Amino acid sequence: MTNQKNGETAQSVERAFSLLDTLRDAGHPMSVGDVAHALDMSTTTVHRLLTTLKNCGVVAQDPHTRRYYLALKLLLYGKAVLDRYDWRNRAHPLLGELSRQAGETVFMGILDNFELVYIDHVDSLDHTLRMTPQIGRRQDAHTTALGKVLLAHTSPEELEPFLKRSDLPRRTVHSITSATLLRNELEKIRERGYGFDQQESEIGICCIAAPIRGIGGGVVAAISISGPSARMEMKGMDAELKKCLLATAAQISEIAIV
Repeated sequence: MTNQKNGETAQSVERAFSLLDTLRDAGHPMSVGDVAHALDMSTTTVHRLLTTLKNCGVVAQDPHTRRYYLALKLLLYGKAVLDRYDWRNRAHPLLGELSRQAGETVFMGILDNFELVYIDHVDSLDHTLRMTPQIGRRQDAHTTALGKVLLAHTSPEELEPFLKRSDLPRRTVHSITSATLLRNELEKIRERGYGFDQQESEIGICCIAAPIRGIGGGVVAAISISGPSARMEMKGMDAELKKCLLATAAQISEIAIV
């Protein structure tokens, strides 16, 4: 009886988070029917979950359309997570200086459950083409320079189960979907100290990333320079941009205490 109850409780939690993910990804208020269709659940179950989440304050409902959307209370949870990386605020001016030097957009990210999570960025002011993922946005780690740098510094015990997965998603024709090729790529990153994204996440966009190290030398985050592939190659992605990136990563590592 206890085991059954625990199983049901876990399933309810999983469904609730799937519902929150659906509302987040939609980007607009959704009806009970819309959510039920997206999650392949009954409207009765979805309505019960939405009512519970609304009572908890993490979901709100438009009084006119009766549609649901994420509530502002979730910002408190996000802020609590980011506050753990309090050095991020001190690092932000350094990201700004790196963006100015490179003339491109700069990102900072961390790894969570083998996904890249963006925790800061500075847009380039020199060009009209901007890449501005929302803070907290997730992306497949193996398709990004930031993510690959972070994967490269994950312990073998944690990394191997991920590499043995047969479903490494392909985002572009350049994405690495072979575990063997990804292992080789991560080994190169460990050897040279930085990594590339050669249009692996988005066609026409290239990135170079380097790790941020905390106390004891462990990697706690990564930073990258991103821009249109032609412009990045012209600027010398493996020369001048690399030099600026590594210098900034070293500076941030001095203040990154986690």
